[in-house]
Amino acid sequence: MSREGKAVKRTSFGLALLILFGGMSAASAQTMSYAEAISQIATVCKNDIARFCKGVPLGPRLRACFDANAARMSPQCQQTTGVVYASITRRATAQRDIGDVCSADIMRLCGTSFADANLVECMTALAPQAMSPRCYQTFVDTGWATERARP
Repeated sequence: MSREGKAVKRTSFGLALLILFGGMSAASAQTMSYAEAISQIATVCKNDIARFCKGVPLGPRLRACFDANAARMSPQCQQTTGVVYASITRRATAQRDIGDVCSADIMRLCGTSFADANLVECMTALAPQAMSPRCYQTFVDTGWATERARP
């Protein structure tokens, strides 16, 4: 599969997860990956899912089940879903907004205005100090640099 195909697939998956886990704002320096988010909820909320949301498929229905049963979920599950919702929302927002937030940096440092694989490679190669602080934080929040660094 081409890089563009993988990027489209990853973006589509991310949007599906945003629908599932949309929510709050985060205060962490780095967002968690979508796989980490699913893993944390599956691990910490396993018993709650079995008890309150058994058979509910992934997607908006599971989120609705979590919301409808929030008061009955274990404190650990409530805390984990709050952290996960915040991180996923922050990641999706950064991915959506990076073109606007970083437009001046992108043009100045990468010589392009096109959001493509070359742009991610350019931004990953830059020293953090080269970007404006807001652009750098948005780029970190997208998860693209850390996702590309994994084997």
